[in-house]
Amino acid sequence: MKLLALFFLLLQAAPAAAYDRSELAEFNDLYKTGRYEEALEGYRSVLAGDPANPSAWYNAGNALFRLNRPGPAVLNYSRAFILDPRSPDIRANLDYALKQTGQQLVPETVPAALHYVYYMLSDGELKAAALICFWLACLAGAAGFLLDGSAPGRAAGRAAAVSAVMTLLALAWLGGRVTTSPFSEGGVVVKQGGARMLSGPGENFKTYASAPEGRLVRILDAGDDAYYEIGLQKEGIKGWALKSEIELLTPKRTSK
Repeated sequence: MKLLALFFLLLQAAPAAAYDRSELAEFNDLYKTGRYEEALEGYRSVLAGDPANPSAWYNAGNALFRLNRPGPAVLNYSRAFILDPRSPDIRANLDYALKQTGQQLVPETVPAALHYVYYMLSDGELKAAALICFWLACLAGAAGFLLDGSAPGRAAGRAAAVSAVMTLLALAWLGGRVTTSPFSEGGVVVKQGGARMLSGPGENFKTYASAPEGRLVRILDAGDDAYYEIGLQKEGIKGWALKSEIELLTPKRTSK
C-alpha cells in the first residue's frame, strides 16, 4: 500500500516539471512584450520536439487567444488540459476560452468538485496506474501462492486483492472517460467562421447545420479521406465536416 501511495504522489508531481523548462523563457519574454506571432512560433518549435509538453500547449493557446484565433486557442488549451488536467492555470484559461464560444469546462449539472476529481489524473496516468497495479497484483499473488499459509503469504494475498481492485477501478475510470468526456475521441472546429455540417461525406450532400469556430466536437467516423463525421453533444446532431476544418485533440492523431 505504501508503494501504491508513493506511485500516485509521483503521478501528481510529474507534470509540474514541464513548467520550469528554461527553453520556454525566451518565448515567454516575446509574449510579454506583445510579439505574439513570434512567441507562437517558438512554442510550436518546442512542441515539434516535445509534443507531450503541457506548458508549451498552454502558452501557445495564450498566444493564439491574443491573436483572436479562438478555435486554435481552444485546441491548444484542450491539449494542455488532456496532458495536465490538474493545472489551475490550464483549467482557468480553457474554461474562459470555451465560454467565449458558448461552452464551459464544467457542465451545469455536474458539481465542480466532482468534475475536478473525475479529471484529476490524465489518461496516460490512468493507463500507467492500471498497468502498475496489474503487475503488483500478479507479483503479490505469486508471493501469496509461494508463501501459502504463512503470515507474509496472507499479507501478500491481501495486497494482491487490493491491487486487483485498483486495477479494475483504473480501467473503469478510463473507460468512463472514453464514453463521456468531450476530450476523448474529440476535435475542435478551427476554421474561421465555423464548419459546415453535411448530410454525407461530399459537396453533393445537403448542408443542414454548422459548428462554430472553437466548438468541441465528437469524432464519430474518420474513415473518409476528406471528411470527418462529427457530433454536437449539446444539440444531439451529427454530420460530416471537412477534415481541414477540424483538428483532432489527441496529439498522436493530429494532422498538423
